[in-house]
Amino acid sequence: MCLVIDTCCLALVFDGGSKMHSKFVPVLEWINGKGRMIYGGTKYTAELRKAAKFLPYITELARTRKAVQIPNEVVDKIAAGLKEKCADPQFNDEHIVALVIASRCCVVCTDDNAAINYLKYANLFPEGMSRPKIYRGRNNHKKLCCDQHVVEICRR
Repeated sequence: MCLVIDTCCLALVFDGGSKMHSKFVPVLEWINGKGRMIYGGTKYTAELRKAAKFLPYITELARTRKAVQIPNEVVDKIAAGLKEKCADPQFNDEHIVALVIASRCCVVCTDDNAAINYLKYANLFPEGMSRPKIYRGRNNHKKLCCDQHVVEICRR
């Protein structure tokens, strides 16, 4: 599985001391196994810098090809188009939707209800593209960590 991890969930996935970590262990195990994390874009990178304690881990994932960076220019261009398409001031996770579109990623790890609402809007995605599944740490979400959700960009 390739997945986008919303920066609000980095602690849930990577910090063993987080009280919700146990529900996100399947994501961590998958990334440390066959999976890969997808990240990129100016806004995502800025949010990542604010979660500085996770930067060394993500740097190591990138070094070992367990994280795939989508070029900032690609993500930013798509995100700008999404902001034009959806002028709702509540829509502040355009970079997450843009990462999904740019990578064709099938799974997003987030517990941000606002982001989840927009990730469900079919009109934000190109015609014929499925909306991503959301990993929120529920028991049935473990099945999202599987080979079925590996996309082309993660096979390179």
